[in-house]
Amino acid sequence: QDTVVALQALAHYGYLTFSRKSLNTVKVNFMGSSSKTFQVNDKNRFLLQQASLPTIPGNYSVEVNGTGCVYLHSTLRYNVHLPKRDAGFSLSVQAANVSCTNNFPPRFDLVLSASYTGNRKVSNMAIIDVKMLSGFVPIRSSLAKVKNGRKV
Repeated sequence: QDTVVALQALAHYGYLTFSRKSLNTVKVNFMGSSSKTFQVNDKNRFLLQQASLPTIPGNYSVEVNGTGCVYLHSTLRYNVHLPKRDAGFSLSVQAANVSCTNNFPPRFDLVLSASYTGNRKVSNMAIIDVKMLSGFVPIRSSLAKVKNGRKV
């Protein structure tokens, strides 16, 4: 039911916003000093046109003139990789309790040590994603320890 309602709404939106002769000028003003102007017409209406904002945070304004419909989207990315020298985290991985016998598959513990090394007092949020090598599986009890926030 929800999908049908959503498709009907999109079809109605397309009907109301479609124009055979669309010509729009989109002007993005960067903090009152410089600006970037985009022309959107029938020939390039599906073409992605983009500009990077020079200073974040900042004050920006957008002016749109013309006929037709223009989709404007802004994106702010937080998870941008920092250069090595500016990395905010330290991560080390070591194998411990390695045992390998002829009768049993190899067994060892992976010791992951992660710490925040940035300039602030706290890091806000961090996610550590550990991928297992093909053929290896974690011991379920160790996953429960990590999930509950205890040191293993």
